[in-house]
Amino acid sequence: MVLNRYEESSIPNPRLPSAWKTQNALVELEEFLQHNWEQRAVFYEDGVVESKQQFLGFVGQQGIRTKNYIGTIVFNGEQLNIYPKMFKLDKYDTETEDLSQKHLMKNLVRWLEYCNRIAYPFISISTDLNDAEDLKELFITLYIGYVRSALDRGLYYRYVEETDDINSIKGKFDLKDYFTRKVPNGQADKFRCTYSTFEFDNTVNRVIKYTCKQIYNMTSKKNQKAIRNILVKLNDVSDVPCQPGDCDRIRLSKMHAQYRIIMSMSKMFLLNKTSGYTMDTNESFCFMFPTELLFEGFIGGYMQEVVGEYGGIVKLQQSEMHLIEDIQYDGRSLGAAFTMRHDILVEVNEKVFILDTKYKQVSRFEGDTDEIKRVVSEEPKQTDIYQVCEYARKRNITDVYLLYPMFRYEENEPSHPIGKSQGASGDINIHFVRLPFIFEDDEEKVKMQLKKVIEDILQLE
Repeated sequence: MVLNRYEESSIPNPRLPSAWKTQNALVELEEFLQHNWEQRAVFYEDGVVESKQQFLGFVGQQGIRTKNYIGTIVFNGEQLNIYPKMFKLDKYDTETEDLSQKHLMKNLVRWLEYCNRIAYPFISISTDLNDAEDLKELFITLYIGYVRSALDRGLYYRYVEETDDINSIKGKFDLKDYFTRKVPNGQADKFRCTYSTFEFDNTVNRVIKYTCKQIYNMTSKKNQKAIRNILVKLNDVSDVPCQPGDCDRIRLSKMHAQYRIIMSMSKMFLLNKTSGYTMDTNESFCFMFPTELLFEGFIGGYMQEVVGEYGGIVKLQQSEMHLIEDIQYDGRSLGAAFTMRHDILVEVNEKVFILDTKYKQVSRFEGDTDEIKRVVSEEPKQTDIYQVCEYARKRNITDVYLLYPMFRYEENEPSHPIGKSQGASGDINIHFVRLPFIFEDDEEKVKMQLKKVIEDILQLE
């Protein structure tokens, strides 16, 4: 069974796949997601400090609720695809019949191309991702690309400690073993020694070889060909079954830092395969992305491209200022607190712009005056407005911007509302702006729409 759902939607127990309906199955599913939650830093740092998984919400036997993470969860052979809520036609749309993973993949690849905040050292191979049909294929493609790149730089050797009986002393000689065992047994010419050898057949290469063999039958013919080439290079490495814990015990030097992401990704693949809930590698896996981070990273990255044409600078998560500059106690200064992080800070044409991305569904800024006032008064969060007003006060600027995503197929709005907040030191103008976020068949049209909004915001000519 395949379920398609949007973010922030409920799935009551009767609508769940049959293999997920029992309380035991839901407990196992949550444990499975917890393992993957703990490994998500392999792909991104979402800033969420929760130790408990946030991919899905569980409400006992009543069912589950999707959150602000998109992607695919396959568990016990049943599949749940979670799509961005901005794939809707409007905020009230609930139809999911026309959703496709191919459309999700196309958007995900485009967003990642601009996503400077997400820790993707393999964005350089993003051109290889265009053919991926689903998220599992995408991650396999990324893994293969990173392994291939590392091996092209040079095969990985490391010192491996061995203990053996040899004919000449080498390394650390076991004197006790020699006099208590070898001499009494007529083996005076044998010496038990512990020594190091520089080996290609080591744990790192064994993990890579084993992982490649596990994912071989799960991927496309193009990736299978690439895996065969990798296995040829690893031909002299032993075929040894590996576990996720093997990746944790590996210690890599700075010289081999590129292998750290490979070991982390290997652990993720092995973790999904060796879950106690399935013996078939095709039955359970979980690949999820935080959409708030994708939206912020995409808008910030695309803004860098546009502003760069005008000689400006875009900084993401700028944080050199504090809400409290100094804490004082008992006559002593204890330093600053509460770092202020602006999602996007732009410096262009001798002006400074503070922009905050908010991945929220906001109705179109269009219609009669009563409707515009209702949208601005009810749909943006009050705490978000407080936040940007404080940014303006600290930066001594008069204009701040709250950026929201548009739904599918929307055209740019003719104008956007501005909220004026009066203060003793002057008024602050809060601009509410909605931006194109979803790519359709005409990608260049979406980019031009987005560029037009950015140029209008930043007063670029």
